[in-house]
Amino acid sequence: MVERSDETYKIVRRNRVTISAIVATYNEEANIGRCLSGLLSQKGSDMEVEIIVVDGMSTDRTVDVVRSFAEYGTRIRLVQNPRRLQVFAWNAALREARGEYFAMILAHADYAPSYFASCLDVMRRTGADAVGGVQRPCGSGIIGRAVAFCMSSSFGIGNARFRYTCEEEESDSVFSIFTRCETLRSLGGYDERVPFDEDSDLNYRLRQRGGKLVVSPHIKVRYYVRETLKGLWKQMYRYGYWRRFTQLKHPGKVPLRVYAPALLLAAVALSAALYATPARTFGLAVPSLYVIFLLVAMLKAMPAARDAAFSVPVVLVTMHAAYGSGFWVALLSARSLPREEPGHSAAR
Repeated sequence: MVERSDETYKIVRRNRVTISAIVATYNEEANIGRCLSGLLSQKGSDMEVEIIVVDGMSTDRTVDVVRSFAEYGTRIRLVQNPRRLQVFAWNAALREARGEYFAMILAHADYAPSYFASCLDVMRRTGADAVGGVQRPCGSGIIGRAVAFCMSSSFGIGNARFRYTCEEEESDSVFSIFTRCETLRSLGGYDERVPFDEDSDLNYRLRQRGGKLVVSPHIKVRYYVRETLKGLWKQMYRYGYWRRFTQLKHPGKVPLRVYAPALLLAAVALSAALYATPARTFGLAVPSLYVIFLLVAMLKAMPAARDAAFSVPVVLVTMHAAYGSGFWVALLSARSLPREEPGHSAAR
């Protein structure tokens, strides 16, 4: 269902760049108001922005908050997503989008007033097919601040440089993709067989077609991380589980960092088995090295995270164990992706 105050609404082009900002929500009452205000405050007189909020049947006041922006009329449209998950939200909005450009927007992130202008500038200068900003994680509380450090450090996410690079560079993935709607439509939209990690899958498909992805620190965005270990475990387990299916779709293309947590768990399991044998000395090698790794990470975190640094080891263990467990469960289940229907295009 699409809520519109004017069925004849069209983006006023007037030789302006037209952008469709897609916001996927589910129980984002605490964040959606701030997110929409930020999108409505974008700088640039040469752009026209429509905002499409796709709500996954929220049970809190998310929809009420969106409706409280009624004064902006058809600049903000609300689309219901009865299938709830984000992958369906992106495709539903792509079918509704009237802009030339597609901006993936997360409700639990803050986008700088220059965000869209910076995206357009980077695309024009670099000739990129898609761009994204460096994900600047932030969190409150001891656990939240520790998670924010780990999410922006190679200790937590390996060589995923799009999360912490200080340089503008090509990347295998970008956070919160900004690209042309036609680019997404030509790819068939997002693969709905991959309900999580759908953005990575799209990035890989774009690059396989010869597309260029660029990440730039000039594109400023802050991302609010999970602030409980339970929430973090759930998030990372899902990432690990569905990464297995991304790997099935793109053998040889998935970066090696994806396998590190699963290999770590396997090494720890092997070490435990060796400890019960005369080769117990070898069984201590991996756990000892990992403890040293955790302690180094904690020391590195102290200047920025301060008191939260002492929580960094438990956060890293949660991230690595959850991600690795998810990957192994998917692998050992021997489950494969459903066959894609001939002629099916999620973007239609």
